[in-house]
Amino acid sequence: MASLLGSLMKKPASNPAAQPATSVLPPAALPPEPTDELRLSLFRLIIARYREDIEEHENKSVSDLKAMILPHDPIITKTRDSLLESFRPYIYEEHFLAAAKMCCEYVASFATISPPVAFWLTIPDMLSIMAGDEIDKSILLCSLLRSLGSPDARIFVTSTKNSYVLCSFGGKFHLSAHSGAEPAVCGSEQEALLRMSGRPLYSFNDRDYSALSDEE
Repeated sequence: MASLLGSLMKKPASNPAAQPATSVLPPAALPPEPTDELRLSLFRLIIARYREDIEEHENKSVSDLKAMILPHDPIITKTRDSLLESFRPYIYEEHFLAAAKMCCEYVASFATISPPVAFWLTIPDMLSIMAGDEIDKSILLCSLLRSLGSPDARIFVTSTKNSYVLCSFGGKFHLSAHSGAEPAVCGSEQEALLRMSGRPLYSFNDRDYSALSDEE
């Protein structure tokens, strides 16, 4: 047993001075950090592979669309209150139009970006990156206008895949595009619909959904 153990143990050098100097290998060079372009290429590959799974999960029902308008969500009310600093107290009948313009300017300041697949950003998503696609931004604006007290602010989606937010106040109709800093004032709802790009297909807010065409 002793001889076996001895064969497994490293034996001390009999004459250390006679041993050649141990060569030290230079440290291996660190691999280069991946570039943003490389990361984007990887992300594109992942998205392309799972595109169908992502888009299947992102399909929205009527109830899902309504649930995306969140006038009473704490994030929306906090955002609304930060925009209303100059209105203390805020009175709907006196301040709505000025406050609505501020909300339009705020949403218009967000970058417009289209995802490579069908993908809905949540309101926290949009606020975190200050960006969204056209309908994402319309959902944010509609939520803010409803939170300001508008009883009928709603989103219209058209055949050209554009989206608009329409609300009424003081006998006029106020039409907002996702990138418009100021609503267009119309004398009637029909006039507002005619000013939209494409034919309106459906409209919705947190209260109801209306199909306006068979071409959805």
